[in-house]
Amino acid sequence: MFSLTTKQFGRIMRNIERRHPLESWIKRIKENNKEKVYIKQECVEWLKEVYFNKEEHYLTLEIEFYKKRIFALGQELGIIPQPKKYQNTLLRFLDLEFNKSRNVIQVAVHRMQKEFPYPIKFESAGMIFVKAEGVKWLHENYFRRDYLKELEEYKWMLQNQKNKGNIVICSNI
Repeated sequence: MFSLTTKQFGRIMRNIERRHPLESWIKRIKENNKEKVYIKQECVEWLKEVYFNKEEHYLTLEIEFYKKRIFALGQELGIIPQPKKYQNTLLRFLDLEFNKSRNVIQVAVHRMQKEFPYPIKFESAGMIFVKAEGVKWLHENYFRRDYLKELEEYKWMLQNQKNKGNIVICSNI
């Protein structure tokens, strides 16, 4: 389907196993000194939509891929996903919120302010806060690797629920 050499295919399989350790997309079976590799349909779709798609940044494509999968699993399980609730946060606590250094947070907040045509920070009782929508922007647009990891873990949890036949009542993505 993708016209790959054995070496290219091996590299792709290693990348999949490294990037997506929670996914069970690949199954290797050894018999008679030969190895058979089985790939799930979801992995083939990931290859098409993310890995071989060079039109957008791979993190953006990964996030969209996982959002679609979460939505589909939610539909299957009858779950209506509840969006994650963000709160106004003290600027000095953002480093704890995102587990990043203060320097990284300062750069992120500076870039965030450029994205909004109106003030995204405000002062109250002598303390500087970042509005909830700014915290959301930081999480989903600046610290995208962490956001992707949360999406992967949530999808993994839904997949386990589906496999076990249990239904989750609410979600928080």
